[in-house]
Amino acid sequence: MSAHAHQPEHSSSTSYEAEHEVEHDAEILVLTPRSAEPDGTEMDTDIADYWELWSEQIGRALVPVLDKLAASLPSFSSAMICTADGFNLCTLGVDEDQVTRLSAMTSSLHSIADVMSTSVHDGDDLLDIVSLTNGSSSTVLMAIRSLIIGQVLLWVTAEQVPLGALLMRGRVAARDVRTILADAR
Repeated sequence: MSAHAHQPEHSSSTSYEAEHEVEHDAEILVLTPRSAEPDGTEMDTDIADYWELWSEQIGRALVPVLDKLAASLPSFSSAMICTADGFNLCTLGVDEDQVTRLSAMTSSLHSIADVMSTSVHDGDDLLDIVSLTNGSSSTVLMAIRSLIIGQVLLWVTAEQVPLGALLMRGRVAARDVRTILADAR
């Protein structure tokens, strides 16, 4: 299995550096706390301003989370962490030519399920988990909020695993994502 972390549109770092006159001296970018959003879904504005740079680094930082998740499930099929608006951060077990389409569909699926949930249930709580079962295959999709990048979506698919076990492994992975991307407001 190969993991795919987000890559910038520029295929080679040399051409990117030449085009953008990138210096190799390290610069520390201090992220200032922002006002609290009630639902924890908004991205920090400093990160949004430099999304191409940040998304590649965030994707690389999250690959070990998916590796650990895959190792914890003997019949692991695939997993993805993407932004709530459908941009891949990292994937495992997905053909590279399917990553963009699946991240967009993940966002759409979560949005549709969220609207359905809030229209049939009382309250304004946002949807946390969607589960899908197809024969012996199960998928759990989780929203992880209040991160420095706002909200991300994590999904994992495995064969012949009880839904409760898949949900538990997904929650452990979500905790690991929170640890890496905690919003220290």
